[in-house]
Amino acid sequence: MKQQVKVKTIVVALALSFGAQSVVWAQDAVKAGTEEKSQSQRVVVTGSNIKRIDAETAAPLQIISKAEIMQSGAMTVKDILELSTSNDKTAISDLSGANSWASGASGVSMRNLGVSATLVLINGRRLPSFGFADGLQNTFVNVDAIPASAVERVEILRDGASAIYGSSAIAGVINIITRKDFTGVQLSGSKQQSLNNRQLNNQSFANVSAGLGNVDKDGYNLFASLDLYKRGSYSDDFVNRRLPDWYLKLNPARDTSSVGSLSTGAYPGNYTGRYPNNYADPKLAGTRISKAMSGCAATNLIDGLCRYNYWKDSDAMPGAERAAFYSMGNLKISDDLSAWAELQLADTKSTYNTSIPRSNVTGSSLSWYDSLKGELQYFVDPSLPVGHPNNPYSFPIGLNYRFADYPDMFKNIGGSQQYRAVAGLIGKTAGWEWDTAVGFMGGRAHQRQQLYRDRYEYTKAITSGEYKFGQQNSRALLDKMFPVMGSDGKSTESWLDFKASRDIMNLTGGPMTLVLGADVRHETFLHKSMDNILQARIVQFSGVSIDGSRNVSAAFAELNAPLTKKLELDFALRADKSGPTDLEIIPKANASYLLSDHFKLRGTVSRGYRAPSLPETGNGGASWFTGGDDPKRCDMANKIYDALMLGDATDRSNALTAFYSGCQTGFPSTVTPNAKLEPERSRIFSLGFVAQATKDTAITLDYWNVSRFNEIAVRGSDYILAHEDTTTGLVVRGALSPQDIEFAQRASQLAGVPLGFKVGPVQGVRDQYSNVTKTKVAGADLSIRSNWNLGEYGRLSTNLESTIQIDTRWFDPDTQKFSENYVGYRYYPRVVSNVSANWSKNVWSAGARGYFQSERKLAWGAADTSNTIEACAERKVSAAGCKLGADFTVDVYGSYSGFKDLRVGFNLFNLMNRQSQVENRAGGPLPLRGASLKLWGEYKF
Repeated sequence: MKQQVKVKTIVVALALSFGAQSVVWAQDAVKAGTEEKSQSQRVVVTGSNIKRIDAETAAPLQIISKAEIMQSGAMTVKDILELSTSNDKTAISDLSGANSWASGASGVSMRNLGVSATLVLINGRRLPSFGFADGLQNTFVNVDAIPASAVERVEILRDGASAIYGSSAIAGVINIITRKDFTGVQLSGSKQQSLNNRQLNNQSFANVSAGLGNVDKDGYNLFASLDLYKRGSYSDDFVNRRLPDWYLKLNPARDTSSVGSLSTGAYPGNYTGRYPNNYADPKLAGTRISKAMSGCAATNLIDGLCRYNYWKDSDAMPGAERAAFYSMGNLKISDDLSAWAELQLADTKSTYNTSIPRSNVTGSSLSWYDSLKGELQYFVDPSLPVGHPNNPYSFPIGLNYRFADYPDMFKNIGGSQQYRAVAGLIGKTAGWEWDTAVGFMGGRAHQRQQLYRDRYEYTKAITSGEYKFGQQNSRALLDKMFPVMGSDGKSTESWLDFKASRDIMNLTGGPMTLVLGADVRHETFLHKSMDNILQARIVQFSGVSIDGSRNVSAAFAELNAPLTKKLELDFALRADKSGPTDLEIIPKANASYLLSDHFKLRGTVSRGYRAPSLPETGNGGASWFTGGDDPKRCDMANKIYDALMLGDATDRSNALTAFYSGCQTGFPSTVTPNAKLEPERSRIFSLGFVAQATKDTAITLDYWNVSRFNEIAVRGSDYILAHEDTTTGLVVRGALSPQDIEFAQRASQLAGVPLGFKVGPVQGVRDQYSNVTKTKVAGADLSIRSNWNLGEYGRLSTNLESTIQIDTRWFDPDTQKFSENYVGYRYYPRVVSNVSANWSKNVWSAGARGYFQSERKLAWGAADTSNTIEACAERKVSAAGCKLGADFTVDVYGSYSGFKDLRVGFNLFNLMNRQSQVENRAGGPLPLRGASLKLWGEYKF
C-alpha cells in the first residue's frame, strides 16, 4: 500500500511539473533542433576529462547559456545559479549574514546537502575558499566574488563527480565557463528597483569588458572584465510601516502603531528600581520606581515612560558593494603548444546596520566564556551610584537607556578580498594531448562590529559620570565603551596539476580514450577573533581561534569505451590523500545505450567524497555560551521548586533560582577540531533517458539518489549531557554549591521528604567534530527543450526544467534512526519548476519565464508542534490556512539591438505583482514581494 501511495505521489508530481500548458521544458545536456552532430565540436564537458559532444553525456548535465542569463535578468552569479531547480537556495547568503560566522558572503547548495557537498569550479578548476567557514565548519566558495559579465555559460552536473574532481563533488558540480574569444570594448549597465517603492530591490550594475586579438588569426587573445555592483539598504522601520495586517497580527512587535513595538530602553531613558525597605518615607519604602528621566520628547512620552523606536536603526535589507575583475590571455606558441593565464580579483562588502545598544539594569548577571582562560565570565550592568550627575535619588538607581549619540556607528560590516592567479600550457606530444597548470589563490575575510560593551571602559564611563546621559557625548568615548570588535580570516591554496589523454585502440563504436592525471595542492586556513574578544573584554561575546594547513595529492584515471555504436561505457578512478586522513579511493562508472536514433538510456554509479575541512581538523577551536536542561539535575530542580513555593516570600523568591540551577540552565560550550576525522562518503546513482521527441524537441528525465554517511558534525550539548556517563570527560561539573545545599535543606523541611542534588552544576561542555550522522535524498529532474524556426516570424524556443523531490531524511545520532521524510514540509517543496518561452526576430527579442513551487505544509517538520493542523486550529487558523499553497510567478523581458553598436532592454519581474504568500506563523519572512523593473543597455565599440 505504501509503495502504491509513493508511486501515485510521483505521478502527481510529474503531472504538476508539466502543468496544463503547451510550453515545454529545458534540459541542459541536449541540443535541440536539427543541428548535425558531425558539425558539433567535441570538447571537455563538466563531469569528465574525455572530449565529447555535450549531448552525449551519460551524466545529467544542465547548461545555462549566455542568452538565457541575459533573458532572465540575472545580475549576479548568485542570480544565475538560482535559474537551476537543483539549487535548493538554502545556502548561506549575504542577505541574512549579520549574525553569521561568515557574514558578507553567499554560497550555493544542491539537493539540500549544503555548501560542503557542492563543488564550484571556473573553467574546470577550483575557486578559492572564502576566508571564513560557514558555521565555523564548512569552507565554501563565495559566489558573490565571481564577475557575472565574464560568464559565457554555466554547466551544472547534477550528479556526483568526486572520482573526477576530488573532495566535495557529492551533490553536484557547478562549472562556470568564461568568455574567451571577445574582441573590442563593451560598456554595459543596469538599474533595478521595485515598482511599489523605489527603495525596495534597489540594485545597480556596471561593467566594462575589453578583448584584443584572435587566436586563430593573430596567435593570441586577451580578455578582461570588471563588474561593479551596488545594492541599496532599507531599515526595519521602513518595512514595518508597509507590512500587511495579517503579518502584523502574527508579529505584533513590528506594529509601530502599538506601544508594544516601542522600547523603554530609551533616549534619554527611564529610571528603574525600588526604594530601599528602610527608606525615610514609609509610603515609598520598598515600592517600585519606573519613571522617565527629564528631557524626554513629548511625542515619545507615553504612560509616564520614555519610549524609543529601535526598529529605525536596524536594516531589514543590508547594503552591498562589490567589485570583481577577471582577465584571461591565450597565446599560440606553435601548432602543438599554447599557453594561457587567468587572473581574478574581487572586493566585496556587506553592511548590516544594527539596533543601538541599551543598558541592561535588571541586576541579573550576563555570562560568557573566556576561551583563553577556560573560565566562565560574569558582568552586571552598573546602576548609577549616589552622587552621579544623573541620579536624583539618595540610593543607587538603574537607568534603562539607549546609547543613541551616534546611531550610524552601530553596524556589522562583512568584507572580503579574493584573488586567483593561474597559468598553464596545452600541448600535443607523441600522440598525447596534455594540459598542465600552476596556480595560487586565496582570500581574506574580515568582520567588524560595534555593538557589544567593553566590560571595563563601559563600567568606568557610567559610574564615573564621564558619560553624560541624554546629552551628546564624544565619539571617542563611545568608541571606548563599544569598541570595534570582530574576526579575521584567511585561506590560501597553491597547486600544480597535469593530465594527458590519448586514444589507445579502436572499438566498434569509436576510439577508446584514456586519461591519466595528477595534482598536488597546499592549503591553509586561519580564523581568529580580535584580541579584545579573546581577552574576554567584550561582554557576552566568546571567541574563535582556528589555524590549520595540509598537503593534498591525487592521481586519477578515466577510460571511455564506446563498445558499439549504441553502447558506451566510461570508468573513472581517483586516489586522493588529504592531510592526515587515509588514502581515499573513489570510483565512478557511467553507461549510455542508444535504443534508437531518438532515444538513449543513461545511468551513473559512483562514490562521493568530502575530506574534512581545515576548521574541522586544524588547531584551536571556538566557544560560546549555550543552555538547556541538565538531565542529572532538572528533575530534582523541579521538586525543589515545588517545595519552595509552599514556603514564605523568601522561599518563593528562591524557587525560580533553584529551578534554573538544573533546568534551562546556562553554561559554556567549546568545540574543538579533531585530527582523527574520517572523510565523509556517499553512494550516488542516477538512471534516466534522453529522447528526441521531434526534430524540434528533446526530453530528458533522470532519477537520482544520494546516500551520504560518515558525516561530520558536533553532537551538541543536549546529546552530550544525555550521554554523560558514556562520553566521559566531555561534561565538566563543579561541586555542590552552598546554595544547592541551602535550597535542598529548606525544600526538604517544606516537603517532608529528603530532597537534594546528587551532582554539582554543569560548568562546561566540551564538544568535538565527529563522524556521527548521515543523510538520504532522492528525486528526479525532468526537462524539455524545443526550438522552432518560424520562418518570416522569427525563432521560438521553449524550455521547462523541474526538480521533483521524493525523499529527504536526516539521521538522529541519539535514536540511531532516520527522520521522517521532510519533502512537503515548509522548506522542502516536492516540485520546483522553471518554464520559459523566448522569441527573436532580427533586432527584436522578447520572452517570459515562470517559477512554480508546489504546496507545502506550514510546519518545518513532524517535530514542529506549533504549526500542526491542531495547533493552527487552536489559534483559529483553518486547515487551508495551515499550509503554503502552490506558488507561481512570471517575469517578462524584451530587447532591441537596432541602434548602431547599442542594445537596450528591460526585465519586468513578477509581472502580475503577486504578493508574498501568507504564512500563518510568527517569525515568518518579511512579505515584501512585488513587481520590479530592470532597465539595461550595452554599447560595444
